[in-house]
Amino acid sequence: MMKYMELIEILKSNRIDYEQLKNESVVNLITDDSNYYINIIIGFRGRTEFIQPMVDSFNESIKYYNNISDKKVCLTFVEHDDEPKHLELLDKVNYIWSKGNVSEFYNRSFAYNFGVRYSNKSKYYILHDLDILVKPNYIEELVTNLNNDTVQCMQSYGNRHVWYMSEQLTSKFLNKEITIDDINRDNTEIIPPQQKGSKGGSVIITKKLFDDVGGFDPELFWGYAAEDQMFWAKVDSIVPISYADNPPIDIFHMWHPPTDSTNPNTPRMDSYFLHYQSMNSEYKLNFLNEKLKLYETNS
Repeated sequence: MMKYMELIEILKSNRIDYEQLKNESVVNLITDDSNYYINIIIGFRGRTEFIQPMVDSFNESIKYYNNISDKKVCLTFVEHDDEPKHLELLDKVNYIWSKGNVSEFYNRSFAYNFGVRYSNKSKYYILHDLDILVKPNYIEELVTNLNNDTVQCMQSYGNRHVWYMSEQLTSKFLNKEITIDDINRDNTEIIPPQQKGSKGGSVIITKKLFDDVGGFDPELFWGYAAEDQMFWAKVDSIVPISYADNPPIDIFHMWHPPTDSTNPNTPRMDSYFLHYQSMNSEYKLNFLNEKLKLYETNS
């Protein structure tokens, strides 16, 4: 059984110097520097075929929302890779690239933390996967679910599951044979979820709460790992997490080959999360305090 201090030592040994990395990164914000209501952060590496569809999907939703509200929303793509491979995004969205310093694997947790730190300041951040499409009224319905901003953190889709597009439906969409309007839960090429309870995919959280839990944990998790479960557990220890069920929001996961067996470190990283889960409340608080020291040092 891993000891409590071992997890702390792993955090410290993989400490990330965000400010140093910023000096070696690309940070290009096409939006102005005023505070936003919502900043959508999409971390990515590869999956080139999904990039423009996701730009279009969220820009349509932002445009739709801008027609009914004067609250400001922006879109930020954060590329974590060895070099900036998608500079074509520079004039389309906020674009950030950083190589990171923890692992050669894609580190989604790092991308989210880096994006929140160095993109536009915002009251809320949506932390969203590159492969999940949204409808034009997505932001409008999400704001309704925020219940006059009383919600601090919410899974930003309904019924605790996403809807999965088949390989054929994904291909039709990417080839522009159909549009997002043709994709809904009643489509015969939508695969019903086998179970509910997913903690990944998309979450909306206030900047304050994100900082209060020290963001995600790129020191512990990279590749396909338990970063969402860990983040969820930390947030849930402070405030209950809400669900976008009023109205229920559907989002749609584009097909791609499975990635859950591509990270040789997954068993070890799973053990980090299981160890955190097994801690008593005092040790969890101590862990969070140590994480905050590292996170705030780089703020």
